[in-house]
Amino acid sequence: MKYSDENLLGLEWNAFLEGNREAFAYFYNLHIDALFQYGTKIMADEDAVKDAIQEVFLDLYLKRKTNSADPYKLKFYLLLALKRNLIKRLKRERRFTETSEEIDFIPEYSIETRIIDKEQQEEINRKISILLSQLPAKQKEAIYLRYNQSLEYSEVAKVLNISVESARKQIYRALKSVKKLLKSENINFFILFKSSE
Repeated sequence: MKYSDENLLGLEWNAFLEGNREAFAYFYNLHIDALFQYGTKIMADEDAVKDAIQEVFLDLYLKRKTNSADPYKLKFYLLLALKRNLIKRLKRERRFTETSEEIDFIPEYSIETRIIDKEQQEEINRKISILLSQLPAKQKEAIYLRYNQSLEYSEVAKVLNISVESARKQIYRALKSVKKLLKSENINFFILFKSSE
């Protein structure tokens, strides 16, 4: 996320560290939508996701004096904390085991509609959604984090608990698979995922 006024962000963060509730609300409002969207991809129970988000923010507030989070990387920190919280909940519900490598991640890709013509939008969206749903769960989540949440590869790797190189490979493989599947449809889908590196 780009901040139009980095000085404001720094001032709000310092106020938050001092316990200012308005500053806390500023960061809550800044990130709540992204957290809720991400959380509901991991767990369908919206109330449980809301509870988990509340716990994450409460923990952030209570540990603000010892927290080393960077305000410019706060979204990453919160997404990671939320994922860990939700996985603990899933484990308690016996829906996620210690040996399980993946969660059943169900993404919605906002980038799907950016460049397609209006008259073809519905049909192309349907095809793209079907193709994306066929990807392995970790690839779907990696693409979502990289392109919908704008995380760096290093941050995607930490959220997925894999190496940076593995994160790059997951995204590359996913894009390659989708590009190959769409070639026959004459849809230039690859540019939707063009990295800003």
